[in-house]
Amino acid sequence: MNTRMILAAAAAAACMGCARERAGMIAFQSNRDGNFEIYTMEGTGSAQTRLTDNPSNDIAPAWSTDGTRIAFASDRDGTWDIYTMRADGSEVRQLTKAAGANTAPSWTPSGDRILFISTRDAVNGDVYAMNADGSGVARLTADSLVKDTPLMTRDGKTLIVTVNTKGRFSLGAIALPAGKLRALTPGDHDSFAPALDPSGEAIMFVSDRDGTLQIYSMDAEGAHVRRLTTDGVDERSPAYTATPGVILVGKKGGISLLALDTGKESVLSFRGDYAPAWHTR
Repeated sequence: MNTRMILAAAAAAACMGCARERAGMIAFQSNRDGNFEIYTMEGTGSAQTRLTDNPSNDIAPAWSTDGTRIAFASDRDGTWDIYTMRADGSEVRQLTKAAGANTAPSWTPSGDRILFISTRDAVNGDVYAMNADGSGVARLTADSLVKDTPLMTRDGKTLIVTVNTKGRFSLGAIALPAGKLRALTPGDHDSFAPALDPSGEAIMFVSDRDGTLQIYSMDAEGAHVRRLTTDGVDERSPAYTATPGVILVGKKGGISLLALDTGKESVLSFRGDYAPAWHTR
């Protein structure tokens, strides 16, 4: 039995008893082969498949709304740009070619536009949107704030972003088309890596407000903050799944399913894997 088969079997065994409705696909980045590439696996951790293969880095996978394509950032051409590919890794398309770095892609709820961060017009980086084929690029923010990980709410009226202020990370909301940033988290500790609840009613994020990097949730206004993880181990890259109360967690180079009501954790992968993104396909 080869290494991939052993890992898949171990992951499947670790997830014995997982609810059937969790079936889906997970895209993630991994440096298991020496540099970051994009992989997918089933929601149980089985069928781990490498989608990209080049000596540069491919990171930050994001599923299209319909699950047919994956957007990602890559420095394969010397600068960071946004690409898409089919869910099986075929039909890779380069969407950005402008000066500066283009990173952190995410899809709008409608599925026809991609958000990303670009330094093409300002060294701090602003939020841009483009059509799924790379056309129709529009700058959505223009201020002196350093931004990352843009997400759009279900109604298309608000952007959720990570703001970097002199090395301190916080979360903010920006009303479109040209609204002012509204702080969602205080600036006396780090908060980053936002994920939007499928219902649109909650935001999950990572924060060190209690000493270690743990996962929290809050409502869309930044209120009713609740700590979701309590193990004291630095945790990153939270993502919602199709099952209420079950989330994806990235930590220590692995990806796990975590049941919030019981605290039970099922390890899906553990070979330098990060940034999981769930899609029910």
